[in-house]
Amino acid sequence: MSQARRHEADNSVEAQEPPLADPENGDNGNGPAPRIPKYVRLRRLRVWLRFIRLKLARAILLPELKPAEAHDLRHSVDEDGALTSGYMLMCALSAGIATLGLLQSSIAVVIGAMLISPLMSPIAALGFGFASIDGDRIRKAVRVVAVGAGIGILTAMLITWISPIRNATPEILARTQPTLLDLAIALFSGIAGGYATVIGKGGTAIGVAIATALMPPLAVLGYGLGVLQIQFALGALLLFMTNLAAITLSFALIARLSGASRPLFSVEWKPRYIVVLVAAFLVLAIPLSMTLSRLSQEARMRDAARSAIISACGGKNVDIAQIEVSWPLFGEPTVDALVVAPTYSPNAEVHAEEQLAKAMGDAVAINLQQVQATDFQSQTQAMIDAAMERTTAGIAADVPPYDRIRASIGLPTRAIWTNRAERRVYVEPIPVPDWTLADYAEIEKQANRANEKWNVRILPPPPPQLRILLEPNKDPVLGTITPEMAAWALNRWGMGQVTVAAPAGKAAQSLLKKLHDAGVTVSLSKPEDDERASEESPSIAVVNIYAKSPTQRAAEAAAAAAEKAEKERQELELDSPSRQ
Repeated sequence: MSQARRHEADNSVEAQEPPLADPENGDNGNGPAPRIPKYVRLRRLRVWLRFIRLKLARAILLPELKPAEAHDLRHSVDEDGALTSGYMLMCALSAGIATLGLLQSSIAVVIGAMLISPLMSPIAALGFGFASIDGDRIRKAVRVVAVGAGIGILTAMLITWISPIRNATPEILARTQPTLLDLAIALFSGIAGGYATVIGKGGTAIGVAIATALMPPLAVLGYGLGVLQIQFALGALLLFMTNLAAITLSFALIARLSGASRPLFSVEWKPRYIVVLVAAFLVLAIPLSMTLSRLSQEARMRDAARSAIISACGGKNVDIAQIEVSWPLFGEPTVDALVVAPTYSPNAEVHAEEQLAKAMGDAVAINLQQVQATDFQSQTQAMIDAAMERTTAGIAADVPPYDRIRASIGLPTRAIWTNRAERRVYVEPIPVPDWTLADYAEIEKQANRANEKWNVRILPPPPPQLRILLEPNKDPVLGTITPEMAAWALNRWGMGQVTVAAPAGKAAQSLLKKLHDAGVTVSLSKPEDDERASEESPSIAVVNIYAKSPTQRAAEAAAAAAEKAEKERQELELDSPSRQ
């Protein structure tokens, strides 16, 4: 008897049976009744399970497959998920393109790699195996997925080794640890993939979404192994396993609700199948549970950090434009936030860290940026600017390590700001007595050696003038600097145009060339044209840093006008006697 006829027979038997008041005790309310046979209870349980399944399937617009259609679909999924030479070739090509796209930080190339990825078919077979509790089908599907993943990892390692570009790009860093968005993408991709498999439409487009959740983490895993960055490799492995578990379980859920999986009462409970089923379930469940636990902790920390930051910044009219919680797999958590408030709160970072430590029980570093905006319009504009900066310059969590930069400089800082688009940190230290420009240039080198990801630029306090030694081969003169140091200082001060008082000659021309190469436009004047440079040695050039103030220029203009008027008056007086 076919399965459909057995279902109809079960329904007809249930329709003829009278309801019982207490089936467990065999009492229908009118005295003892015969105990209901076990096979009747099983049929009732099957009917109720089928009823619940149909209700849920209709709620999410899933079709009800007939037994013959379900059998054909399972057979088709098994065939598509088989291990073939074409499958292995496409895995290698997809992983190669994805790795190149990640190294170039090109999203378009990464998406292009997904178009040829064949990972959907074996994952569908794996999901159907879990839905049917079929250990043999699970074993075969796991083997195919493992072979494809291994090919992808090896391909990524090989391309990383032969590629001249090995820098960790933002696209690579974004796939070194699971996030809530990654998990949501995997779940929705799995549900969409299961639905496309059941209805037989849209499989190619859904396969791209599934490959997007799986192939890039595999490529990052291979990259991490290729450059011996174990943290990158383990983080990408956890992301891959989490996404694989979410997609597989989504496939299993859709297969079970649509009736595409094998009936539970037909499951073969063989010991070896049970071992395979339990092992595969643990392999998928453990990383998924680890990720869910970490995401739950991050959500709790985000809420606690939000409250601590608002309280530390005054608590009134304070808006958090951006907040990012980063908790590496093998590292300490950090919180990066951008706050828009009507007033600036000194030591807000310290107070927020103290409150967050009380809430979480452990110390958490907070990188806090405050934007002062007094009225509603300026607050809104500040939040828009923050969002635009996040979009154009990359993720806002890419905040420079201010504390480490200050520590590497070793001086009190008057101001510090960043240019994220160029990944630069500008630091203006407090002027130090007896420090020369060479000293400030040296601490800039120290700061850059301690911070590889950000370029630190020190803005030294500018003196009234620079005295440049034109002939470095001679003995140094007290208070003079080299042309290279002058170019460095002018560049840090942002002086794109200066006037140099220097004697004519090859040495002066060499100075002009060096300044021009540093992006400084120079106009040359003779030393006697500048009163402050008239007494300098012929081997020294002078650059006046501070221009004349508007008041001085106005006074000079007035004096020149008065002198001209006086000269004209005297000329008139001289002409008057001659006319007489």
